[in-house]
Amino acid sequence: MHDDDRALRDQLRAADPARALPPASPTWLDHRMEQIMTDQSSPTTTATPETPRRAFRRWMPMAGVAAGLAIAAAIVAPLVLDGPEPTVESLQPSMGGGLASGSCLVLEPATVAAQEQAFAATVLQIQGNTVVLEVTERFVGEVADRVEAAQIDTMTSDFSGVPFEVGQSYLVGAIDGTITGCGVTGADSAELRAVYDAAFPG
Repeated sequence: MHDDDRALRDQLRAADPARALPPASPTWLDHRMEQIMTDQSSPTTTATPETPRRAFRRWMPMAGVAAGLAIAAAIVAPLVLDGPEPTVESLQPSMGGGLASGSCLVLEPATVAAQEQAFAATVLQIQGNTVVLEVTERFVGEVADRVEAAQIDTMTSDFSGVPFEVGQSYLVGAIDGTITGCGVTGADSAELRAVYDAAFPG
């Protein structure tokens, strides 16, 4: 045995914490080995904790469903709230018959009552020469939800008709698909409203 081997063995013995204990008896060692060989108990296993699933894996499917419902609501809601498309009809502007406004007769309830169509409406818009009126009240006749009519040309008009303005309300009478002038159609004023109320009581 080399000197280096002896020195290493001496260092290992010096580091042995049980070097001061007496050696175990052969009988105890045999008994202990027998116990180890005949022990049938299951070895203790250390359970490895399962890595918790990330939270987003749980809510990702729900987020997808919520997004789908939001998109569907955005598409369906306007259809439900707006309802069906409004009906539209066209009327011809007042022809006037060559009469100036000063030549028109005094407006009587009977003249208004003779109209085939009579209604109250508000001007939604004027596109070019076309006036779009939203019907707010019907007095007589079948009237669509919206009425389109050509705007009166104030430069060539005989002044028996009335030009429409956006946002203003009007009382309108019509016969044979043509708006009646000479005061039958005009701004929804207290005076004209009184004539319409007398023409269509109740």
